[in-house]
Amino acid sequence: MSFASIGLLAAQNSWATQGGADSKAVPQEIEQRLQAMIGADARFAEVKPTAIAGLFQVQLGMTVVYLSADGKLLINGNMIDLDKNVNLTQEVVFQSRREVMEKMDESTMIVYPGAKTQSPKTITVFTDIDCPYCAKLHKEIPVLNAAGITVRFLAYPRSGPNTESYFKAQSVWCASNQTEVLNDAMMGVEPDKKQCADPVDEHMQFAAQLEVNGTPNILLENGDLLPGYVPARKLIGIVRQ
Repeated sequence: MSFASIGLLAAQNSWATQGGADSKAVPQEIEQRLQAMIGADARFAEVKPTAIAGLFQVQLGMTVVYLSADGKLLINGNMIDLDKNVNLTQEVVFQSRREVMEKMDESTMIVYPGAKTQSPKTITVFTDIDCPYCAKLHKEIPVLNAAGITVRFLAYPRSGPNTESYFKAQSVWCASNQTEVLNDAMMGVEPDKKQCADPVDEHMQFAAQLEVNGTPNILLENGDLLPGYVPARKLIGIVRQ
């Protein structure tokens, strides 16, 4: 068995800065099991004891599982606090995403401010200029803004670096009138080719840390991540929950 086989293959940079498991607190059997399962990537796993005696939480990237102290049993599922009605596993992932969001510089994003309301909200969207569903979401920005939701865009050309979509993203982010150029690009208008000290690579690194693998991906303030297009009216309801 390997972490990859249950969807636990994560970008190494996600946890390299967090430090690995504390070898003094983690049973040797768990360390050995992780080494056997994921090899060198084991040093990026964060291991913590849980409220259940003998059960440890193991996080690699944005994925969380649980291992018994003897390293023989693995639980791949959610741990829920029934008294508080809190999904503890989900909250670990949400917190990790919030930590990534805190590192994002809004000045590198293209921002469409929401109307002033008593409870303003913000969504952060990884977008691809050549993605039809990104274009569909883009058309609904006025509806989201009218509901008091600010929409912030980061570039995530799915085709990767040095591709047509990548160069389009660079051109949009290097434009002096970014929102207008992005609006036109989402309608199929080719942006004028421009180069600058653009943030596209940095945005793609954030996407890797968050394990984004498609567009649009919509990141909420609480750390929830919505993969794919969500109609504006439904999205407003989710954001306001």
